[in-house]
Amino acid sequence: MKKFIVFLMSAVMMMSLAACTPTQPKVETTAPDPQVMASTGGASDKVPDPNAEPMEVISVYSQNDDGTGLNQAMDAVSELTAEAMVDKLIEYGVLEEGTKVLKFDKKDGTATLDLSKVPDKGSNGDLLLVTAIGNTFIENFELDKLKLLVDGKNYSGQQIKQGDNDYLEYVKNYKSVK
Repeated sequence: MKKFIVFLMSAVMMMSLAACTPTQPKVETTAPDPQVMASTGGASDKVPDPNAEPMEVISVYSQNDDGTGLNQAMDAVSELTAEAMVDKLIEYGVLEEGTKVLKFDKKDGTATLDLSKVPDKGSNGDLLLVTAIGNTFIENFELDKLKLLVDGKNYSGQQIKQGDNDYLEYVKNYKSVK
């Protein structure tokens, strides 16, 4: 019995020592404070400029390299206006430098765009040109159809002669225009 009591006392003592053994303190992990870093002007700068003006994302359509259809590019303008669209179409080579918006009226999903000039692109070129202008304006201004005028008159090219009741509609298959 003496052995049993000694064994029991040893077990109790081991348990009490184990309970009193110091443990590692728990360390809380927190996110480091954000530091303001000097701008390097590189791609790694992810902080937007709070003074930058908001931009409107737009689609611009232009002729593809082999002249069989159109490419669609995403770009941005500071304000969604007909003048901004024409400037982008000039930038993408669809319209000639110096082309101005004489008038742009939008009502009930239909708009009339009157431009100062539209270049003559030849037989298949004028179809691509008109489709690029139409898709760019129809998509960005959320139109059903667009009436294109040049200096107040219906658009007329080598392949296309528009009448008073002719309107441009969005061409879904713009990658292959025929």
